[in-house]
Amino acid sequence: MIDARFFIALFKGSNINVVPVSLFQGYEQKSLIVYRNKKEIIVKMYCDQCKEYSKFNFTLASLNKPGGYRVCCAGCGNELGYVGPREDIEAIAEKHRRDVEALMREMGFDDYFTNPFIMYEMINHVHDMAENKKIQCQCGSYAVTANIGTDKIELICKNCGGKHIIKAASQKDLDIAKERPMIIIKSKLSGKKATGINR
Repeated sequence: MIDARFFIALFKGSNINVVPVSLFQGYEQKSLIVYRNKKEIIVKMYCDQCKEYSKFNFTLASLNKPGGYRVCCAGCGNELGYVGPREDIEAIAEKHRRDVEALMREMGFDDYFTNPFIMYEMINHVHDMAENKKIQCQCGSYAVTANIGTDKIELICKNCGGKHIIKAASQKDLDIAKERPMIIIKSKLSGKKATGINR
């Protein structure tokens, strides 16, 4: 029996999901949209950092390329995944899992955190938000430090000492964090709102 499918490995931080896609049917989820025209398969992958899709066009013949295709976000360059034959994509996914597990062991994550995979991804997500000035205190400051616990990240404003807790123990915690466009820390400067401080 001919397997009329190709496979996509979606990278989401430490997580990876292998999706089988039929050559004859479309596929649509938030992170991945696949459809076809007369000559090509069109794959659109969503980037959590840019909050937009990157579009890739493949001919039917190209989907059998040995090793598959590495696809990256057109906006920020982040690796989004791989597209190609089943055997190659599953091998890539397994290597990615092994690499992440080795990194977490090396960093001591598996001995300390409630859910090492979730914490690893949450730390990366919070770092990206801070780099893009999406974490701000009500006092107006963007200068933030963090304390990392076994199941949470505590953000602390360097200007006023205001604090904000981010839970990081479950996939639900991670999904909630990624849905938030901005993190606002409650200021310790009672009754004062953002002042335009940009430290």
